[in-house]
Amino acid sequence: MPHPGTEAVIAGVGEPPVGRLVGSNPTELHVEAAMLAIEDAGIDKHDIDGLMTSGTFLNDNIRHHMIIGEHLGLHCKTFCDTLRTGGQSYLNGVQIAKWAVETGQCKAVLLLRGDNILTGVPKGTGLKAYIDYGAHPLEFEVPFGITVPGVYAMIAQRHMHEFGTTSEQLAAIAVACRKHASLNPKAFKREPITVSDVLASPMVSTPLHLLDCSPICDGAGAILITSLERARDLKSKPVRILGTGQAQSYYHLAHLARATGARAEDKARFGLTRTVQSVAAEQAFGRAGVKPSDIDVAELYDSFTITVLLQLEDLGYCAKGEGGAFAADGRLELGGELPVNTHGGLLSFGSSGGINHIIEAARQIRGEGGERQVPNAQLALATNVSAVASNHSIAILGRD
Repeated sequence: MPHPGTEAVIAGVGEPPVGRLVGSNPTELHVEAAMLAIEDAGIDKHDIDGLMTSGTFLNDNIRHHMIIGEHLGLHCKTFCDTLRTGGQSYLNGVQIAKWAVETGQCKAVLLLRGDNILTGVPKGTGLKAYIDYGAHPLEFEVPFGITVPGVYAMIAQRHMHEFGTTSEQLAAIAVACRKHASLNPKAFKREPITVSDVLASPMVSTPLHLLDCSPICDGAGAILITSLERARDLKSKPVRILGTGQAQSYYHLAHLARATGARAEDKARFGLTRTVQSVAAEQAFGRAGVKPSDIDVAELYDSFTITVLLQLEDLGYCAKGEGGAFAADGRLELGGELPVNTHGGLLSFGSSGGINHIIEAARQIRGEGGERQVPNAQLALATNVSAVASNHSIAILGRD
């Protein structure tokens, strides 16, 4: 039955090391992250009655959550699921867990992600899996050698064509993430880089250089969500989930470019250079009762530098076409107008999943960022993105 007045919060987080973890396997990474989150919250694992995982790159078993639950010794009595929405899965999971707790379906929900993509996936397997997922029509796009970097490169090219965005402006995003990663002892890539370094790195797909692309790595993360009332009796400071939002457009590049079949009023909301992050943001900011300018720190999904630039515009931090100038002015760095990806993001912390953006946002609210802490952070924003920058989720977190 519904539980009026119950508020779901993040009560614990867990984040094992990321990087080249030789000998690791996805199941062990899930379990390690889970135990860290359970210890961080100070909760008895048998009080957890909800479990969600997101599968792994090479394991699309829809019962993946059962495998992980078995290894954890968790008998989840009320809710379990394997989320398969790519990089968007983790904030989708936060939203689902929030609903489950606030409606009384669950007392505590554990959300997990873990994989060894760097050391456990043979070269070439990734591209085959990408094609097998049916991400792009076999008769139209796959014969031309479509890849994930290639898709985002075309979006970046279009943004440059429409608005005059430059490679230097995109590179500034990678530099900001690396500066923050240099302050994070857990980050995969910590060596300082400059805009010149980004531009000198190998071209992956014009105009995206190697350092415009997030490096794959092994890693994991876990988030424990329960009620505010219960969390106040646990070990760590609760982090409030003030507002969430979610929106999606199209999965295929050709349809996305034309907004095929969409209503006239919706065509202005998405395309190659406009994303439905603006729709998700309206939901989240409205539910939280805050404005973009109120946010102290933003953890923006950064599969590529262009992914961040699009979000800066569609979240309302600058007008459409002005994201490059916004990023190049140093506003994304600690001490700037909007510190972004204080853990280093996928671009430097490592591409071990968008769950780490949520974990970092929670740590910033708890004041646990160490050298990369944003002073007196009251409100944090985290985003997840999947498909062709076309599926978006957002959460706004705050202090108790």
